[in-house]
Amino acid sequence: MRNNIKLHKYLAIGFLLAGAMIGTGCSSDYMDTVPSEKVSVETIASSLDNLYMALNGIHRKMVSQDLSNQGMGGEPGFIIGREAMGDDMTWDTQTWHQGYLNWSFTTNPSSSYNSGIWETYYKFILNANNILDMLDTYYADSEEPLARHIRGECLAIRAWSHLNLVQYYAKPYRNGQDNSQPGVPYRYKPVTEAMARNTVEEVYTNIHTDLDEAITLLADYEPADVNHYSLAVVYGLKARALLTQQKYAEAAEAAVNAINTAEANGCQIMTPDELMNGFANITSATKEAMYAAMTQNDQTVYFYSFYAYMSWNFNSSSIRTGIKCISQSTYDLMSPTDLRRQWWDSTGQAEVPATSYNQRVYQNRKFTARSTADAVGDFAFMRISEMYLIAAEAYARSGQDANARQYLQALLDQRDPGYTTTNSGEALIEEVMTNRRIELWGEGFRWFDLKRLGLPNDRTGSNFNATFCGFLHKDPDAAGWIFEIPKKETDFNSLCERNY
Repeated sequence: MRNNIKLHKYLAIGFLLAGAMIGTGCSSDYMDTVPSEKVSVETIASSLDNLYMALNGIHRKMVSQDLSNQGMGGEPGFIIGREAMGDDMTWDTQTWHQGYLNWSFTTNPSSSYNSGIWETYYKFILNANNILDMLDTYYADSEEPLARHIRGECLAIRAWSHLNLVQYYAKPYRNGQDNSQPGVPYRYKPVTEAMARNTVEEVYTNIHTDLDEAITLLADYEPADVNHYSLAVVYGLKARALLTQQKYAEAAEAAVNAINTAEANGCQIMTPDELMNGFANITSATKEAMYAAMTQNDQTVYFYSFYAYMSWNFNSSSIRTGIKCISQSTYDLMSPTDLRRQWWDSTGQAEVPATSYNQRVYQNRKFTARSTADAVGDFAFMRISEMYLIAAEAYARSGQDANARQYLQALLDQRDPGYTTTNSGEALIEEVMTNRRIELWGEGFRWFDLKRLGLPNDRTGSNFNATFCGFLHKDPDAAGWIFEIPKKETDFNSLCERNY
């Protein structure tokens, strides 16, 4: 394939998208008379308040129905796909997202279920870069807090988008080794010219450059709601990136910074009484969410909603014929007293032989839509429980067992009261990873975890239907762990290319 990726189609529409974002993110008076697709640069850049509304539009687009594929409603749709590609979630019959379950999408560069991921993250990047460019043009020397906060959030959005892209479309980072393998283009400017792929090493270097500047810019900022990035969230993004790079001591430090900053602003681990809130009300019923889409009842995205596919109670064919189930082998890792067992319905377990497949066993109850008739609901992109698990894993993998047990125990006190962790070394690492699989089930981490750790995808001896899910085992070097760059981005002779 060519080394230069032009990204022509998606970058060319960028400023139109930024204008549309303002239209969905606010109710400013001028938007009542000016069509969103015709908002000018001068109008958006005329005040910091307008630029903030454009930034708000990016956050709103995290949960969107821009793509034509049902079930791919922004980042929550991608999360369903990532979870399906792993070994902790299964279902039968319902074909939405099946191409992720059987990995047919990953090796098909012509699939819109592949290109939609690439397209969406680069749209986020483009629009963040558009705002940054306007800040540089009109407010270059501004020390106004709002200008700093907008810049900090845009840098963090750019870093997060590239972090996800490099995990999808490149070989994983290996700490202490040569990481000059092709990564993805790291876009700093809102331009449409062809750009060579940065190496994986360069991508992560640029990610941390953006995040470190964002940390400085957001140091004195706490947004009014969790639907914007805060200092704690940026620390959390840095912890994710460092964990992916196997830089464990640094990852632990970043995770602890995220925890301390979040808790200073009122965030806390979900309590036992809050476990069954359904996640659709996570921003109002708990203090768990660090960053989330706060969805009002009149803001449904219909069949693009996460809860139209991942809940158990919404009345749709995808739920009626394909409720998502936890892997039986993963479920069995929980202790008998683990309160998270409530997240899955194991009715009929005793009557079903352990070697047979039965979809009705271990059905998801973790995600509950607010209504059987409407799939609306909040969506948490980052929870403080994840940060406790990152701290625990990173401390354990860097040989700091006492610290690892401290952070794991803090989580388990709210999940398995009376349980005490006493493990050390490899047993402690395994205990942390088991709890990571249980706690974050359905939230899009497992496939990335397998890839960063070089582990096989092993679905054997569980309740996966091999005929439906396509395979039961994939070695770390098998095809499909790296998404193919979309053909529309590498085919320089396409009609789309000539049109742009």
